[in-house]
Amino acid sequence: MTVMKADDDVYLRLAPLASSLHPLPRVDLYYGFVIPCPSMNAFVHYMSGMGFVLSWDLVEWIGRSNIPVNNTYGPEDKLVGQWLNLGNKAKNRFSAKPRMYDYPGTNGRCSHELIPDTVGVHRLKKWEQWIDVLRFFNVTKQLQPSRLYNVSFD
Repeated sequence: MTVMKADDDVYLRLAPLASSLHPLPRVDLYYGFVIPCPSMNAFVHYMSGMGFVLSWDLVEWIGRSNIPVNNTYGPEDKLVGQWLNLGNKAKNRFSAKPRMYDYPGTNGRCSHELIPDTVGVHRLKKWEQWIDVLRFFNVTKQLQPSRLYNVSFD
């Protein structure tokens, strides 16, 4: 079992996420978009808060370890990486780059154009960005009209 933490300005595509996780180990797993942006080495720093996955054994360890209890000040993504490093945990680390990224033009080296095999797009701060992403992935194309919602983007 795994758990994912994600920001509210991220569009996650669950099928590509699940398929990218399928071949990976289910224990001691730390998966996401590794920081700093140019790095592909998942063992150097930490996974971006845009969204990262932890195996259940790591979640349980965080809950009972004194390391997190004594280290709670700072950005949550950086803290989780520090906790795992201090506890000598997360031996199975995987970066989802380039399939997780910031929306085009929003964050220099962390962003690139939308790609078909995307797992997650981050920094969707404006409605226009959300609409662009939803259109790119044809998310609303199959929806039938309803009185409960309006998805007209025209």
